[in-house]
Amino acid sequence: MKILFIGCNSGNSKLAYKAIKKIHRKTELLAVDNLLTKIEYAIFYHLFPSLFNYKINLFFKKKIKKKYDLFFFYNCEFINENLITKIKQSNSRAYFYCADNPFLPRDKQRWQLIKKVINKFDLVIFQQKNREKYVKKFKISKYVTILPPYFKGVHVRHNVRPKKNVIFLGTWYPERGKFFYELIKLGLKVDIYGTHWQKDKRYYELIKQHIHLKHYRAHELSKIISNYKIGIALYAKDNDDDFSNRSIEIPAIGSLICSERSQALEKVLIENKEAVYFNTIKDCFNKCSHLLNNIKTIHKIRKSGQKKILNILKPEGERVFKKILSKNFIKKYNKKFIINY
Repeated sequence: MKILFIGCNSGNSKLAYKAIKKIHRKTELLAVDNLLTKIEYAIFYHLFPSLFNYKINLFFKKKIKKKYDLFFFYNCEFINENLITKIKQSNSRAYFYCADNPFLPRDKQRWQLIKKVINKFDLVIFQQKNREKYVKKFKISKYVTILPPYFKGVHVRHNVRPKKNVIFLGTWYPERGKFFYELIKLGLKVDIYGTHWQKDKRYYELIKQHIHLKHYRAHELSKIISNYKIGIALYAKDNDDDFSNRSIEIPAIGSLICSERSQALEKVLIENKEAVYFNTIKDCFNKCSHLLNNIKTIHKIRKSGQKKILNILKPEGERVFKKILSKNFIKKYNKKFIINY
């Protein structure tokens, strides 16, 4: 099968491409990182995506010279009516891997073009079950919801006996600055790794000594997480998240996940056996403090969580994409939430 993978040549998009390439050698990458300049993308993102339809059409016309059996779009926002129409006319299939939430306004106008054509894909792949509540409004008939994959050789443990205590690894959102300020104020030392934290005008100066302000690659993330006994997981409120990549990656790497409570994750990892959940900041503080005084409990829960992900659920990248790309996948799994592959 000839596949054209369209997405960014970085992050989870790049990991997904490499996984699919191992399954189907004739897979090619069409990177969209530099489709627009920084100024153009700012206009695209904040104001008028349709202003760049001509440039988008010209980009794909120049880049796509062959016939492919499948066009696999990974969280790509540069997809318009013209592109989908031409793919359909070539009798090729088109899949859209939706790793974000294109249905809400958090990302300004980023997903405006996608929302107009998302119902035209042969398959839409969601990573969160709560995205399914939008399928009727946007007339999406063929979709599936899966667990976010981890990637073998990338999300691995580097330190058998971590020396550091608590980590949060993620991008800043408005509610997170207050959360960690209050948590640290209660007395829990947390190391924060990620980007955009300097945007928090109220709390950044108060907690910046705990922040490592940088974009980290997947291999770096695994090494960092491996150094910590507990990894805190939060969800982006204005993105309507109740699950994240980190929900799988932290236990896959072998650290204990202390997550904001969500029904979706509770169905995957059993409370106090494979994961720890909290409801409030004070609850998070109490549970992390208790765990840090009970290292044997941390070890027991983290090992059970890791076993659940690696040996039972097994949402490993190559395994996941091999299933998705199989001939009978849509017929067998369409409209299902797949936990165990």
